[in-house]
Amino acid sequence: MKITSFFTNKYVIGFGAGVAAAIIGCNVYKSKTVRKAAVNILAQWMKLRDEAKFAVTKIKEEAEDLYAEANSKKNGAENEA
Repeated sequence: MKITSFFTNKYVIGFGAGVAAAIIGCNVYKSKTVRKAAVNILAQWMKLRDEAKFAVTKIKEEAEDLYAEANSKKNGAENEA
């Protein structure tokens, strides 16, 4: 096996890329700027999630009101007949 074929092997390249990504990731993880950005992104996601929950709750309440009104109207029509 030639040394050039060893370094062009897809498994060796994949392993090397994984090691490089781990080293870079460790250094990026320790960065205060990256941490601050991650906190801001997470805070925005949590805000969006809360707004979505509120919207779903309002839609559910409106649907329940419509159902109750339709049911009341249906029962009123049956009583008239």
